[in-house]
Amino acid sequence: MQTPPIPNAYDWWYDDARQVGLDFEDEQEVATYDARQGGSAERDRALLSELGLKPHMTMADIGCGTGILAREAARMCRSVVAIDVSAAMLAAAQARAEDLPNLSFQRAGFLSFEAPEQGFDLVTAKNALHHLPDFWKAMALARIYAALKPGGRLYLRDVMFTEAPGELAQAAEGWIVWLSENTGYSRAEGACHIREEYSTFAWAIARMLTDCGFEIVEHVQDGVYASFVAERPG
Repeated sequence: MQTPPIPNAYDWWYDDARQVGLDFEDEQEVATYDARQGGSAERDRALLSELGLKPHMTMADIGCGTGILAREAARMCRSVVAIDVSAAMLAAAQARAEDLPNLSFQRAGFLSFEAPEQGFDLVTAKNALHHLPDFWKAMALARIYAALKPGGRLYLRDVMFTEAPGELAQAAEGWIVWLSENTGYSRAEGACHIREEYSTFAWAIARMLTDCGFEIVEHVQDGVYASFVAERPG
């Protein structure tokens, strides 16, 4: 496949820093993010081990939030780039970085991050891709593919529906109720996600991944949450 285009080459390129849904520049959103997302250094270390992260490897975490995963990754591998469109999130991530010399930061998104072609062994993206409409999700995945070394892997987790169209309203309502009862997110915030953000279907993500050239290694569906491990063939 061709290398994805440089964003500033086109006047029609999507601004992936635009405000969509919840405002993650808001101090309260940042302060409560870890608790509401269930952030855990222990779980992130386990995940990175399962993904095969090794000391000689390089990786990027796109939509890094407050940086728990990026920090743990930097303790395990050669270098990590933590990427987020929110300056407030990046400030929180930098504050917990513990002066790790192999951890760097970029204020950017899926469509604007800078990376050498075939530069990463692993890219992770948790609960972030839903900020893009589907056309731009595909563009984002193509850019990630180009940034991965042959044999490199992408770990992607997000809200992804599997229901038939006639069942979507019930599924969305059920998720919003679950969210308000089991996390710190309010019903209004869950409704905002469905109304204003761009969660999609697991089958659509699977098709995007394979059309980009990825081989899907694993797909796990847990209610409306799904995770994919996809590999750039070596």
